Amino acid sequence: MPEGAKPVLWLGNERVNAVTELKLKTNPCPCGSGLRAVRCCALDAAALPLQDNTSLLETQGTEATKFFNEKKYAEAEALALQVLDLAPNQRTVLRVLFEIRKAQNKHDAATALGARLAALPGLPGLRAQANTQFAQYLVGQGRHAEALPIAAAALKATPKDATVQHVMGVVLTETGAVLEGEAHYRKALKLLGREDGLVLANLAWNLKLQGRLEEAATLYESALALRADNKRGVGGQAQVEFGRAKRGKAVAVLDAALAQWGDDRTLRLLRAMADLAMRQPQAALDRLTPADALLAPEILARAQAFEQLGQLPEAVTAWSNARRMQRERSGLVYRPEPLQARATAYKAYFTADRVQVLPRAGTGAFTPVFLLGFARSGSSLLEQLLGQLPGFAMGDEFGAIGELTGAIPRLTGTETAYPEALDELLVGDNQELPGRLRALYEGKREKLGLLRPGVRFITDRSFSNFWHIGLIKLLYPEAPIIHVLRHPYDLMLANMAQDRKFEGNAQAGLAALAHYYGLHMDMLRHYRGQLTLRYLPVRYENLVAKPAKVLREVLGSIGAAGAVPPGIGANNETVPDPLPAHFAGREAVHKKNAYKHRAFLTAMPHLFDEVKDALAPLIEELGYAEESAP
Repeated sequence: MPEGAKPVLWLGNERVNAVTELKLKTNPCPCGSGLRAVRCCALDAAALPLQDNTSLLETQGTEATKFFNEKKYAEAEALALQVLDLAPNQRTVLRVLFEIRKAQNKHDAATALGARLAALPGLPGLRAQANTQFAQYLVGQGRHAEALPIAAAALKATPKDATVQHVMGVVLTETGAVLEGEAHYRKALKLLGREDGLVLANLAWNLKLQGRLEEAATLYESALALRADNKRGVGGQAQVEFGRAKRGKAVAVLDAALAQWGDDRTLRLLRAMADLAMRQPQAALDRLTPADALLAPEILARAQAFEQLGQLPEAVTAWSNARRMQRERSGLVYRPEPLQARATAYKAYFTADRVQVLPRAGTGAFTPVFLLGFARSGSSLLEQLLGQLPGFAMGDEFGAIGELTGAIPRLTGTETAYPEALDELLVGDNQELPGRLRALYEGKREKLGLLRPGVRFITDRSFSNFWHIGLIKLLYPEAPIIHVLRHPYDLMLANMAQDRKFEGNAQAGLAALAHYYGLHMDMLRHYRGQLTLRYLPVRYENLVAKPAKVLREVLGSIGAAGAVPPGIGANNETVPDPLPAHFAGREAVHKKNAYKHRAFLTAMPHLFDEVKDALAPLIEELGYAEESAP
């Protein structure tokens, strides 16, 4: 022992625990709240003072609030930290510190403080207010899924509060439950008893997502007349007008907005995307100059412009830079483990023997036509062409069949998760469940206005359907499944250029995208091997070369009578709402994107080296092996 050193009176874990406890008592919390860890994220709830006793500090809470409202933020922060060190659950000062950290963009701290504020016991009105504020904060961060239970708690406490109904509408809309979101927006307007520009604009965006563009356009006019400074609403209006094929009006709306708010990056990006849709790549590049320290979506837009100009190395460089930026700044990392676990579970359950004994639904109100295909495969083009034919309506990705999986445990009264919950269909009146699920699926299409007179076939282009072929087999045993295939290299190129988020963050890079595509194809291979399906593969390259011929093959597979109009390749027929989002960019059928990878490989022979081995078996399996060379 060194001279003068004091003997250690505890060893091993006891010493580690003591040191850890000392740090908790003295060190600031890692979340950045400014509180000690023991008064913040390492808080012992059992040691909190009773909520009623915290009212003794309400004078200090009032004073901290006064400082905050007077913009004396340093004084408000100092007082809040002192009070919360004594009583971490003092509601008033906790809210003050939450607002301060939120304004400082200290998101970890604001999240921790907001969650604690929302969890405090108290009167329903106070709890609802705290939940609403926290939900609004999460919505502002784009964390809508996290906001859902918080907004739901606020709604249950104060269902007659218009603000709470509005927040619930936003959260549901942005998590894909658009019909449910619409209902809450309309409740908010009814409770307000007047028109509100922000609520109307958000309702208009909801209707846009439903494809109800005519209604959305009318609502945007009213919303912006009430609140012309709603820049997000202006952007939404422009997108609706573009979707209605009123490109001139959309451009005028954006140009007028940019004349007023020239530094708004979202509006500028929308204007650049309009340039690209109208094949004006140089204009898009001029709008998005490198001097602006561009964000990833802006760099991806530049990549599309470079590609349209034929500057392929520059396009690839831009894609790579955008993905690297997303990885470095946003922590974008591909996480395949949950996806692989899901695939393993689904393949283990959906086998021929197991599915054979499960009950099926009877005849439905229409015949769904399931259009499968990896993103950017051409399934949207096929849907556009089918939508021009008599007897067809386009369901796009509205009300995906995968949304039903969460309802199955609840409807069967089991705690077992999907897909094992399907075993309950064998018991008692649960045998009627496939019919009830089909009714839920069809009900959404009726609400969307797809069940129009004369409609016999409704397309379903939900990307998630590759997971749910087993459930589709139970609800629609004889439904036609059309699988649009495209050269894997072309799929890689097209998806690297898109600002689209995939599950598991598969958009993180070329290797991640290739792995996700392989999983997608593996699931479809499994289902085809285990289930008897009305399955027709269609090549994108054939579809764009001879659209009428391919459509006749598709109609024959579906069992639909009728001739294919000779001019269908023009892809310009007017069709009724709801209109899928991909209609905004539709154009005449062309072949310029077929085998586009050849030009890239000529310019950059090693472009696909990273994924060559992963994609080679799929290229061979799909019959593209001889068509991959430049």
